[in-house]
Amino acid sequence: MKKASLKLLSVLVILPVFFQNCDKKEEEGSKYVGNYVITEALVAETFTIPVTGAGNIPVIANTSVTQAIQTALLSAVTCSSPDKSYIELRKDYSLYLSCEGANAINGGTWAEASATEIQLNLNSTAVPTSASGIALSVTDVKVIGNILSGKATIPLPKEFLAPLLAPFILDPSAPAVYLVKISLKFTQK
Repeated sequence: MKKASLKLLSVLVILPVFFQNCDKKEEEGSKYVGNYVITEALVAETFTIPVTGAGNIPVIANTSVTQAIQTALLSAVTCSSPDKSYIELRKDYSLYLSCEGANAINGGTWAEASATEIQLNLNSTAVPTSASGIALSVTDVKVIGNILSGKATIPLPKEFLAPLLAPFILDPSAPAVYLVKISLKFTQK
């Protein structure tokens, strides 16, 4: 009888600790929740763009496309500077865009597809150039300090890439949209 009471007592002592830890994990939510700014976007794989009179010009890996990505993904937010344009990943898995947290607009949803992949489902409010919005998979996700980094293939209209070619001019044969593999860094604010 003493052994049964001792077992029951140890179960009763352990259960509250177990349930308390479960509650803490639920309260904490995802490690990705927060407000982020895009601080770096580099071409991950070389690709070519046709230009008038010069043929195909390569855009080589590690070329900065930060401004093009900020423009493409944050064009729905009016802000004085891209470093003030937040991508808000909220606890309820909604995604908002804002200027330093003010006047946030519903930009869609997000999900943790795995421990190293985040799915960003940007609606047409977030990406006005796309009637149905776009879904981006950010893979190889790592969090070091307040930096979240990963890779994504992002559809970029040719107009966003034209500044990379200056002084050349895009050839009329250039596709309307390029799927560009990008390495991204987001800084949590």
